[in-house]
Amino acid sequence: MTVIDHRDTLAASLEELRAVYRARIDQLAAERDEARRQAHRAKEEAYVARANLASLTARVQELLAAAARHLPDLAVEGPDDVPALEGRAGEERRSLPAGPKALPAPKADAARSDGSR
Repeated sequence: MTVIDHRDTLAASLEELRAVYRARIDQLAAERDEARRQAHRAKEEAYVARANLASLTARVQELLAAAARHLPDLAVEGPDDVPALEGRAGEERRSLPAGPKALPAPKADAARSDGSR
């Protein structure tokens, strides 16, 4: 093998190595970009879920307050250690209000098995 043939072989091998390296870099960049898109979607979904939870919590509180107004002997009480809603940094933590009595336990579904409601 001559020196020129050896140089050509080395140059071809180097170019092949560069092409493989470039393809791997491109693949990793695409994977990184997809991971960023997924993280962004997850953040958006978490934000919507927190907003939905806050809305549902407020609606439940409204319904409990309405029930307490119409049924004076039914007072609403939250547990002493209500888990706070986790929100974005700087958001105020919220919990259910405490009342004088707890809600009674729901009746068992077995009582409804006769078809009455």
